[in-house]
Amino acid sequence: MLAARIIAVLDDRELDVRKAASVTGFAAADFSRIRNADLERFTLDRLMKMLAALDAGARVTVKVDLSRSAPLPQPSRVR
Repeated sequence: MLAARIIAVLDDRELDVRKAASVTGFAAADFSRIRNADLERFTLDRLMKMLAALDAGARVTVKVDLSRSAPLPQPSRVR
């Protein structure tokens, strides 16, 4: 979701990867990887920082919603 939002901001602001790099200080290769959905090298924290840097003054908030379809197995007790 964060990568998709980064791409949307790049598109909305008509930024190519080199311009995004000059605006944010992140490498152009990073933005290229995001555009190509090559996200293996990115942490959630880094994507959040990149998104915040693209939109100076923006606040990035991530909400995590956990739901379980089945109860977790109970650990066995050592006697």
